[in-house]
Amino acid sequence: MNHRLTRKYCRLDEPSQALIKQAIIEMGFSARCYDKILKLSRTIADLDTKDTIESTHVSEAIQLRSLDRSHWI
Repeated sequence: MNHRLTRKYCRLDEPSQALIKQAIIEMGFSARCYDKILKLSRTIADLDTKDTIESTHVSEAIQLRSLDRSHWI
């Protein structure tokens, strides 16, 4: 999924946007990482049979991305 499709299918509500913005600032995530978190959030929401991405999905994606990141540092 390219960036345009990611923006189309991975829309976030205000609390989710605030959460991911805070994670980017505090954890130093890149723009590429932002897209990966959005895609992972969409997958988690799909597995939860939800049409919209909720802050719980974003939170879980951030946690999983942080775990993945710790193995590369």
